[in-house]
Amino acid sequence: MRPHPLLIQLAMVLTMVLWGVSFVASKIVLDQIGPLPYMGVRFSLAAIVLAVLMAVLGRPRFSLRTHGLIALTALSEPIAYFLFESYGLRIIGATTTSLIIALVPLAVMILAALFLHEKLHLRGVLAVVVSIGGIVLLVYGPDLFPSGADAGDLSAAAVAAIDPILRTTGVLLVLGAVFSAAGYITLARSLTQKHDPIRLTIVQTWWGAAFFFTLWQVTTPGTATVAEITPIVWGAIAFLVIGATVLAFMLYNWALKYERAGTAALYINAIPVITAFTSWIVLGETLVPIQLLGAFFVLAAVRFSSYRSTVQAATTITPEA
Repeated sequence: MRPHPLLIQLAMVLTMVLWGVSFVASKIVLDQIGPLPYMGVRFSLAAIVLAVLMAVLGRPRFSLRTHGLIALTALSEPIAYFLFESYGLRIIGATTTSLIIALVPLAVMILAALFLHEKLHLRGVLAVVVSIGGIVLLVYGPDLFPSGADAGDLSAAAVAAIDPILRTTGVLLVLGAVFSAAGYITLARSLTQKHDPIRLTIVQTWWGAAFFFTLWQVTTPGTATVAEITPIVWGAIAFLVIGATVLAFMLYNWALKYERAGTAALYINAIPVITAFTSWIVLGETLVPIQLLGAFFVLAAVRFSSYRSTVQAATTITPEA
């Protein structure tokens, strides 16, 4: 029996709010403990929570070959995705990061054209050009058009990252996350057609947790220990694990059973807006008019490029921080 449409819409909206706020929560954590401890703690806790979920769902019966393929996809996401995103987020801030992450559907289109020999339509090429222009205005707009923009108008992240080279590094890192997510989508297409996506994602997260915990312990022994994490940061981590990962994941997968992929993509486009509003309230991040124009170009490019196959692919990932 199909649930009431209002319940489906509510599940989608709540999921987008959780994912939109996750960029701000990640920024709060990263400002204190750094990327490797953050990823080690977050994914270790997520692995424990998902183990409980797996106990309810039942143990997956994947072959050794399937486990190897899942481990391979985990190299793209969560491993490469969160490494790139976390280091980039520290430089360019939550709002800009979420806007660049919104380009994942465009990256899927580019990789499909390069490696799957899918035709790249003119609208896709135009969308790429417009999105690049949007990123330039978003990140470098205050430098290119300084009139009316002083340090008080810029986001805290932009003020801290006044060096253009540093900002460029942040943008490239987040773009690395974008293409890591797109690479995951390309790799995971066959797996999600043959196996339960919930169990696949749980096992994929376990691989990520093992990698991040090991990397954390090897590279940062004796520093940023659990005892040094403040209550505020613990609250942000709890939100990321329970809210942005487990609860949002379950709501999104439930809603996708009854919602069309194209409609789901429309909801995903709201994430940067939610992030921008939350960043303004919590972090004091704001955008000057020229940056708002860049943000509009980025979101417009994503919508313009969203032909059927790209939208369907884009809804197979969780665009969270």
